[in-house]
Amino acid sequence: MMGKSGRKRIGKNKKDVSKNVQRGTDPNTSESPLTFDLSNKDWLRSISKKGYTNKLKDETMFATYIFELFHKVIPVIQENWKSIIKSGGTGAWPHCHPIAEDKLDEVVTIIENIHGHKFSDGKVAGPSLWQFGITQNIRLIAIRDYTNNCLTPVFVDYHHLIHESEHHNQADYNRYDFCPYCEYGE
Repeated sequence: MMGKSGRKRIGKNKKDVSKNVQRGTDPNTSESPLTFDLSNKDWLRSISKKGYTNKLKDETMFATYIFELFHKVIPVIQENWKSIIKSGGTGAWPHCHPIAEDKLDEVVTIIENIHGHKFSDGKVAGPSLWQFGITQNIRLIAIRDYTNNCLTPVFVDYHHLIHESEHHNQADYNRYDFCPYCEYGE
């Protein structure tokens, strides 16, 4: 039916369809529009190069860490995104910050080794390349896309070796040789 203005009128007897849609879980109450782009499967690849490794001991260690990533790290980042970005590595989020200037070359080299192509076209330079540490050891290294408010993981620093800590790091990580991508991937 058309009204006086020429626009289609919706009758009052029509049900509001949106009231019938129900969700089995509570919506994200963080008001964070942050998304994670997990489309690049290589971010789970492990390497050992030039004094750095993110290889694991075995499948059990991988299962523990991947559960920690998806159960703790990613949800906490998403729930606290606005606070994390504002803090920039201080306050309640000291392990969530842009990669330090003196670590950028090392991180870009690791990314290039994992992904097999160059990332030196300016897409990861400066504060868009971030480290996210929510738990004691594991660090997620991701590219922050400012324009789309999206994080794209590029690798996992399982042993916290990019920003080493004498109190938390062990000297025997180099003996680890398990790569989940090599074991289960293509």
